Amino acid sequence: MKRISLVAMLLGALVFGAFGYEGSIVFQGGLGAKALGMGGAFAALADDGTVALWNPAGILAFGENAWIGGATSQLFGMVPYQFVGGGFSFAGYGIGLGWANATAGDFYSANAFMGTVAVQIGDFGWVGANLKYYMEKITNEYSGFGFDLGVIVPVMPELSVAVVAKDLGTTIAGQTVTPVYVAGLAGKLLEGALVLGADLELTSAFDVKNLRVGLGFQLIENLAVRAGLVVPEFDFNKYYVTVGAGFSLGGLSVDAAYVLLSEPGESLVLSATFLFGELFA
Repeated sequence: MKRISLVAMLLGALVFGAFGYEGSIVFQGGLGAKALGMGGAFAALADDGTVALWNPAGILAFGENAWIGGATSQLFGMVPYQFVGGGFSFAGYGIGLGWANATAGDFYSANAFMGTVAVQIGDFGWVGANLKYYMEKITNEYSGFGFDLGVIVPVMPELSVAVVAKDLGTTIAGQTVTPVYVAGLAGKLLEGALVLGADLELTSAFDVKNLRVGLGFQLIENLAVRAGLVVPEFDFNKYYVTVGAGFSLGGLSVDAAYVLLSEPGESLVLSATFLFGELFA
């Protein structure tokens, strides 16, 4: 009976989405220690190896570079969740590939395979899209396609805004996946040493789903610390916090974050990104 209850809880957590989401796809919740260390307020930043899960336009944040990255976590301390991705950008264009996987024992598994393209639109900003192929297994196997669209607009060198639509037109086994919409804002102060972010997530009915705010501070050249606050449904009685840190050396960045969510459980997230441009330089 305990095993059945545990599996039911895990499946419920996955179906209703990681870290506060209510979409039927766990990957809508995103993954990555740099992002989650700031509470997931990452739509207007989106500048590490998990960028495809947050805003496909962000693959141009690497400049003219090739990169690879990934993240891993035991969601709620129980559910393995991994992501790996890579790509390159050149002359205002970006291309990327990614794969995400989540499992709950032998009872549930989900995979997302995604291709990302992005383009710079003059001085306006960056526009990107994901084409995703989903595979899920509960009692039977299901599959389907979906799209994400994202925009990042640098209002000024220190301030950017973003809009992301996740899972537009996504269907799995004939069932429509509920899309999620995100409006984001990011600012950099103290010559970039202090980074502030805020994301407002909306349901398909444009009801507030999550308010996410976060900050990151560069303590020394190679070490940054982060903290975030998440308010589900704008209900401050349900808030939870996140903390994180990141270390960088040359083209390698390694990050860790802890999501202090009491129910269904806390999550430790680890991620890394490597930029090949630093190596070639």
